[in-house]
Amino acid sequence: MTRTVPTLLALFFLPATIALQARAESNQDLPPADSIKPELYATGFEFSEGPALDREGNLYVVNYRGNGNIGRITPDGTASVFCDLREMAPLKGREPRANGLKVDSQGRLIVADYGTARVLRIPPDGESVEVLAARCEGKRFGGINDVALDLEGNIYMSDPGGSSPEHPIGSIYRYDIRTAKVSRLDSGLIYPNGLAVTPDQKHLCLSESRLRQMLIYDLTPEGKAINRRVLTKLPGEEFVPDGMVFDKLGRLYVATWTAGVICVIEIPSGEILRQYDAGGNKVTNVHFFGDYLYTTVAAKEAVFRIKLGVPGFDYNRGMKNQ
Repeated sequence: MTRTVPTLLALFFLPATIALQARAESNQDLPPADSIKPELYATGFEFSEGPALDREGNLYVVNYRGNGNIGRITPDGTASVFCDLREMAPLKGREPRANGLKVDSQGRLIVADYGTARVLRIPPDGESVEVLAARCEGKRFGGINDVALDLEGNIYMSDPGGSSPEHPIGSIYRYDIRTAKVSRLDSGLIYPNGLAVTPDQKHLCLSESRLRQMLIYDLTPEGKAINRRVLTKLPGEEFVPDGMVFDKLGRLYVATWTAGVICVIEIPSGEILRQYDAGGNKVTNVHFFGDYLYTTVAAKEAVFRIKLGVPGFDYNRGMKNQ
């Protein structure tokens, strides 16, 4: 009997041990945090947010040389104002101010315009602006903060709408690319912020910034988000989650507003695998291109990039946009 009990215990813990070893091996491609140094890539942003890169490597960031502008930095380093929303998409009584950005499969920029509470679409030439959504069921959005795309081209958007712990009125929505219909996915949230669809298209992840936590939903074939639950709670008051993006292997990279780092989170365990220096304080968002992860750092009015050697998830691959 004295020999049997340890044997049984070893057999009981063996699957967990194997799983831990497999997890460690699967993340060996992530470089150690202390080996990564962010490099300054671009400056001149009054409040740097976005960022998004198209297939040619053009970088788009909001508030370049003034609020309301969207800037574009080409691969050779040439910087210019791509679009002035105040001129091209004015709205009486509201001041346009873009926030989160994504690029669809046709190279069009999908814009969360927080200032006018609209979702916009801009073609690659930047010569026009199309309003995709401003309301749900006849009611205007409060303020669209960020956007995400699935592989079909549907747009997911967060609307904190002045929410707070005392007034949990934040919502998330989905814009159907085929029908142009907007549906509310969830409400009663305390400052919903960055969001992203998992590479397998089965889940939606969301930052609930004021609570310093990451939420995860199941996505249904009908376009609904169900079974809301906490993926992970970030450590410490300074770890306020903001924008996010996935890598090719389905790990989530989350900008933290005042911690100044990018947290790499495993799905679905919620384990924080790495914390990479983002380049400064007030980190707003992230985007992959090539071997690099690009970060927008509002405190330095700049964009940094860190060479991880890890490919990002191609979220606009094979989309069937209308």
